Amino acid sequence: MANFSYSQKYKGVADVFLRSPGHYKPLLEFFENVMVGESELTKEEREIIATHVSHLNGCHFCVEVHRATLAAMGVDVATLSTLEDGSEVEGVSEQVKSLLFFAEKLTLEPAEVTVADINALKGAGISEQTIEDTINVVSLLAYLNRIVDAFGVKGSPDYFKMVGSSLASNGYAALLR
Repeated sequence: MANFSYSQKYKGVADVFLRSPGHYKPLLEFFENVMVGESELTKEEREIIATHVSHLNGCHFCVEVHRATLAAMGVDVATLSTLEDGSEVEGVSEQVKSLLFFAEKLTLEPAEVTVADINALKGAGISEQTIEDTINVVSLLAYLNRIVDAFGVKGSPDYFKMVGSSLASNGYAALLR
């Protein structure tokens, strides 16, 4: 159920953005840069981190959108199921597993993140830029999860599939086109 009188017919978060495109355009441009721009992390790896963070934040809508995006990207079903059931994620590198652990700590205990956490990632061969890219994914998803929750956006299986396919093919900035 939508939480605002004007959002009763919203099918997804894109409707929030389209209500005030000038207001949300910079955010979507930043999303585009973080999620599909240049990075040592693949687009799929960033989507995996986004799915994990959304799961940790209890945002069913975002979990389903990112899950559908990963499916449209051809990510293995076993990887998708481990993201959903909370078990150790299969089908990703040890570095991505380390980044998921870091993303979890940053999401659930942000005040507990220390230089030791960053140094452990660097010691595992992860560059500072990749760590920063992960921080941006975590932070953006926390913001988006809160937008979705506050607006009461629910989505539907058809919506998730459509948006996931679009995000996989066209990126995030396309949400305002």
